[in-house]
Amino acid sequence: SANYPEGHFLGWTPGQVAPLLPKDLGWRLDHHTDLVIETHMQPSGRPETVQPSIGLYFSDTPPTRTPAMLRLSRQNIDIPAGDAQYIVSDSYVLPVDVDVQAVQPHAHYRARDILGEAALPDGTTRRLIHIADWDFRWQHVFRFEHPLHLPKGTTLSMRWSYDNSPNNPRNPERPPKRALWGQHSSDEMGDLWIQVLTGNEADLVTLTRQFRAKAAAEDINGYEAEIERHPGDTGLHDDVALLYLEAGRPGGAVAHFQKSLAVRERSAPAHYNLGTALSAAGRLGQAAEQYRQAIQIDPKYANAHNNLGGVLLAQGKRDEALAAYREAVRLRPQSASGLENLAWVLATGSRPSPREIGEAVDTAERVVGLTGRRDARGLDVLAAAYAAAGDFERAQNAATAALRLLSAAEPLVTDIRQRLELYRQRRRYIAPDPTKRE
Repeated sequence: SANYPEGHFLGWTPGQVAPLLPKDLGWRLDHHTDLVIETHMQPSGRPETVQPSIGLYFSDTPPTRTPAMLRLSRQNIDIPAGDAQYIVSDSYVLPVDVDVQAVQPHAHYRARDILGEAALPDGTTRRLIHIADWDFRWQHVFRFEHPLHLPKGTTLSMRWSYDNSPNNPRNPERPPKRALWGQHSSDEMGDLWIQVLTGNEADLVTLTRQFRAKAAAEDINGYEAEIERHPGDTGLHDDVALLYLEAGRPGGAVAHFQKSLAVRERSAPAHYNLGTALSAAGRLGQAAEQYRQAIQIDPKYANAHNNLGGVLLAQGKRDEALAAYREAVRLRPQSASGLENLAWVLATGSRPSPREIGEAVDTAERVVGLTGRRDARGLDVLAAAYAAAGDFERAQNAATAALRLLSAAEPLVTDIRQRLELYRQRRRYIAPDPTKRE
């Protein structure tokens, strides 16, 4: 997979000049990152030489602020041939205060009028952008000279109108044809990208988490439209299944992974993917069977062993889960996830043996060493292992270090704080029995 730098625009169209960012708002380029350039070309009818290039401008200091990128969008666009006034709209209510830095509208040839606005809680409206005569050939990022402050409760909205009639000189189809949402310029799109800064990191976490669910739901519409045109494309089925999981709709993920598996019955990853969706749907027995089939096809599939361990643990089969986790770690000794899972089960059981406690401490220390003490989950596991060994001072130190790595809004914070209180009382943490529901 590939992603834009967090919270930043990273696209270009002819005529666009990319403005230099403020020093404290640069984007991080991590070691071993691959930069992938995707170009959208128009056929000319003859061979052409394409030589794209990029320019990178480096800062002497690291960024101190991270923006968020909000995308208002409609991916269920279906414009009848001849419709001269087709409207799409979308909106989002801000859960926190933000400062708008820039906006970028996007559509294809049939769009005519685009409007982005912000309706504030006091009843006033601020215009983000309005282009009365949209031209696909001239697209730009519009950066505010002074950031626009919008309080919590503000409704961001977009309203795009399209002309799919023969009277639109930019209509790519003569005569006009039905236009659906799609990635090609002969299809249609409707997006308004809004770059914002929050007042603090906790607000950034809240905003990105809440908006991610909205974006995933809209992306699902787009993928379903593509699948309608290409029902046999397993890549599309897999991608939309992951979006269903992200949106908390595992039933949709199961259905699409099943369709993908039907085409690739001897694919270990296809069985693994279906197992993941079945597990999310609470169908643990079926999930375990899919993981076992993946392992039968590829016995060295470490992730399948790891996930099988999680399912077995949820079924109350601790010893079998430990065996699966140990096999995952044997196959991939540097896997932080596998090591964390193994150490956690060893340390938080109701009655771990002295040997298991020692193994838990050793395994958790390996995790923390691998991650350079920069992984909160690993430090949380290490704290539980130290507490199981009766070393409550080191348990408190590890838990406190984990909290320092997290923002206050992250769900893991509450759990670690509760465990830290146990360690202060010289009590270890015992994981609840997954087979007993309250």
